[in-house]
Amino acid sequence: MPKTKATYEWKENNACTATYKVLEGDKFLDQFEDSEISFDKAPSVKLKKLRYFPQTTTNPQILEVLSLEIARKFITHIVKIFTVSKQNTATSSAAIISSIAEIFADGEKTIKDLAEIVDANIKFPDES
Repeated sequence: MPKTKATYEWKENNACTATYKVLEGDKFLDQFEDSEISFDKAPSVKLKKLRYFPQTTTNPQILEVLSLEIARKFITHIVKIFTVSKQNTATSSAAIISSIAEIFADGEKTIKDLAEIVDANIKFPDES
């Protein structure tokens, strides 16, 4: 019988905290205000509720361009804030950005889904 994948847990670890801070911070992506979306409420917030997500179109090409751009900025901020490395050194940085962009492109995904893909691809200093 195949193992069931464990549900990712939103908690105060580097991946979740970095995801929240980079999305929220005025000096970073500024996608929401912490007074509107607290850390505890963030995991269930759908990405289509964030400022980058277009409200006037569902054109997949536009979503792809926007999501790649925000994914690049998102990763840049995480790298500047934390001393990080790749979980899998064989994975290219372009592949990591692409996997994060896929999450950003899907408005039904949540901030927790984004933190999960960050945690799966990026190794933070607190991880051995």
